[in-house]
Amino acid sequence: MTEGHALDVDPDRPLLGEHDRLRLLVDNSTDMLARHAPDGSYRYVSLACRELLGYEPEELVGRSAYELIHPDDIAAVKAAHTVVLDGPRLRAVVYRIRDRHGRDVWFETTGHSLRDPATGEIVEIQTSSRDVTWRKRVEAELRESEKRFRLAMVDAPIGMALVDVDGRAVEVNERLCELLDRPREQLLTCSFRDVTHPDDLEADLAYVEQLLAGEITHYELEKRYLRPCGEVVSALLSASILRDDGGEPRYFIAQVVDMTERKRTLLALEETGRELERSNAALRRYASVVAHDLRSPLATIGGFVEFLLRQHSNQLDQQGTQILQVTDRIVRQMAQTVEGLLDLARIDVDEPRDELVDVGDLLEDAIAAIRAELDASGAELRIGALPRVRADPALLRVVFQNLLSNALQHRHPDRRLEVVVAAEHAPGFWRFTVTDNGRGFDPALREAMFEPQLRGRGGGTGMGLATCRKIIERHRGTIEARSADPGARIEFTLPDPPIRQGRR
Repeated sequence: MTEGHALDVDPDRPLLGEHDRLRLLVDNSTDMLARHAPDGSYRYVSLACRELLGYEPEELVGRSAYELIHPDDIAAVKAAHTVVLDGPRLRAVVYRIRDRHGRDVWFETTGHSLRDPATGEIVEIQTSSRDVTWRKRVEAELRESEKRFRLAMVDAPIGMALVDVDGRAVEVNERLCELLDRPREQLLTCSFRDVTHPDDLEADLAYVEQLLAGEITHYELEKRYLRPCGEVVSALLSASILRDDGGEPRYFIAQVVDMTERKRTLLALEETGRELERSNAALRRYASVVAHDLRSPLATIGGFVEFLLRQHSNQLDQQGTQILQVTDRIVRQMAQTVEGLLDLARIDVDEPRDELVDVGDLLEDAIAAIRAELDASGAELRIGALPRVRADPALLRVVFQNLLSNALQHRHPDRRLEVVVAAEHAPGFWRFTVTDNGRGFDPALREAMFEPQLRGRGGGTGMGLATCRKIIERHRGTIEARSADPGARIEFTLPDPPIRQGRR
C-alpha cells in the first residue's frame, strides 16, 4: 500500500483549502485514480500506480492505456470505452493490465465522462481502478473446485447426492437416478425419507443425528431403497457432512452403491456352498463305508497270501512264489490306501482337539513309528529346536509321520538320505519345515502332489500329502512344497495364538 501523507494539525495554522484536501485524499487512495483523454491516453495518474503497477505517475502520463492491456482483453475494454463515450457513466470492466515487470494484474475499473457544457463534446474520462487479482484467483479456484466436484458426481460409477440438512437433495447424479428409477426432477423435490424402506429409516436417522451433533464425521449403512413400482433395492450408503467456516452443518454428501445383484450372488453362493457341503458330506460317508467294507476282505486276502507263502512256498515253483509275493505287496498297498481314505474321512468329520503339545516329543513318537524303515535306509535325521503349540496331537503326529515317510519313499539311490526338521516363529504363526536331499519333484506338480491319488508316486499310497493338507487346513494353517538343492522342502504353518480362537 502507498504510505499516506501525515497531516500536522496546528491550531495556529489556517485549515487546508478544498483543493489541498482533495489532493491529499487522492494521493492516499488505494485505488488508482486517473484522468484520460477521450482516446484513452493518460493525462493524470495518482500515486497508487506505484503500488499497483510499479510505475511512477509521470511514466504513464501521455501513454495510452491500451499499450498495457492484455491482448485478449482489449475488445472488452474497447466495448466499455464506447459505453462511456456514449453516456456519462462507465460500467465496471475487469481486465488484465501489464505491470512494470511484465506481470499481468487483474484490474476492475469504473468511471465517468466529462463534457464541455457549451458544445457537449467529451473533454475527459475519469477512472478509478483497483487490483482484483486475488479475487479472480479465488473465483478461478472456486470454479475449478466446483467443476471437479460436478465432474466427480456426473462421472461417478455409483449414486451420489448432495443433501441439505432437512434431508432434501440439492444435486444428484445420473447413476442415482438409474438406481432409484426416478427422474432427476423428482429426486430434487423429495426427501431421502421418501425413498428409504420404512424398516431402515430409524437406523439412518439415528446416524444423521450423530452427524449433525458432531459425534461422528461419517457413517456407512446397508439399507434398502424403494423404487416407484415398489421394488426394493439393497444398497450400501456412505454419508459425510460439510460444514461452513463457522462449523454449522450445510450439506450431507451421500454415496450409494447398488448391492442388489451382489446380494443375490452372495445368496446364490451360500446356497451353492451348502449344497456342496451336503454333497461332500455324502461322498465322505460313502468313502468311509466303502473303506470299511474293503478292510475286512483285504485283511482276509492278505492273511491267505501270507499263509501260503509261509506254509506252502516249498511246494510252489518260482513263478508261483513271485505271483504270491506281488499279490502280497498289492494287498498291503491297497490296505494302506483304505486306511488313508478312512483317515481323510475322519479328518473332515471330526473337529481337531485343542491341546498344548510339545512338538519335539510328538516328533519322537512319529520317528518311533517308522524307526525300522529309517534304520534300514541309513537315513540321517537332524532336528532343530521345536516349540510347544496348540494342536490335535494325534493329527499332528500323522503329519510328521507322513512327511518323514514321504522323504523315505523319494530318497535318491546314489546318496545317503538326510532329513532336517526345523521351526521358526513369525508374527501370528509358527513355520515348520521338513527338508530332504532326495529326488525332488517336478515343479509343475506342486499342487497335484497334495491331491488324493489312487496310485502314489514312489510306491506310496497317494494319500500322505493329501492327508497332511487336510490336517493343517483344519488347524487354520497352510502347507506347500518347495524345491531344494538337492531334494525338496515341505513347509507348513500353525497359528499362534491357539486354534480355539479361530475354530469353525
